[in-house]
Amino acid sequence: MEDWVKYTEAVTVQESDVDYRGLMKPSALLRYAEHMATRHSHSKGMGDDFFRANHLAYLLGKQALQFQRVPQKGEKLLLTTLPERSRRGTNKRILQVEDTAGTVIAQVDARWILVDTETGRILRRPPEQLDNLWNPEIPYELPQTIHKAETLTSAGIWPASYSRCDINGHINNACYLDIACDALPLEVIQQGPIRSAAVKYHREVPLGQEMEVFWGKTETGWYVMGRREGQASFELEYQW
Repeated sequence: MEDWVKYTEAVTVQESDVDYRGLMKPSALLRYAEHMATRHSHSKGMGDDFFRANHLAYLLGKQALQFQRVPQKGEKLLLTTLPERSRRGTNKRILQVEDTAGTVIAQVDARWILVDTETGRILRRPPEQLDNLWNPEIPYELPQTIHKAETLTSAGIWPASYSRCDINGHINNACYLDIACDALPLEVIQQGPIRSAAVKYHREVPLGQEMEVFWGKTETGWYVMGRREGQASFELEYQW
């Protein structure tokens, strides 16, 4: 990993990052991943002004996470983000989380899509000056498969409220994991910390709009999905 293009930052797990057990929430891990991707881009001169001037934006298509050990409140961690060049219009970006002993205890595998904000089209051949900044290949990935439940139970209507939306004006990508945890029966959550998750983003839910959320049991875990205007907004599977 020494020769790879990467960005590293040390953090301390805050109280806002953990659940009632004092253990990191899955949503917090994804917020770390997004924070590191943004910081890395900014360090390369690609801040908000760059993307605005070039009519570009990165959208998150899907991502997966895995905990080997769930960090706890107050723990010091080393975060490393590793980006891969575009393949068929998608950039893979890996986050590795190490503890103070240098052991990797968590990972995120995020798949970003670069779009032209004027046309709304995916750029399957990104500008070379941008794409060449990243690694030709990152030989690591997490399973992205989501197993659907045969039977679904409605968890009610969920609005894209103020606290759930980010600067883009729609439900934040990491917030969907909190919604999924809230939608599942409490006894499911209480069985222990979540060990892995995969989530796909289908259709944004803008501020002020709403979606109906459903959940169901799969052979490997628990499936949660949101539906707006008859179409899927997101799909997610948690495993314990």
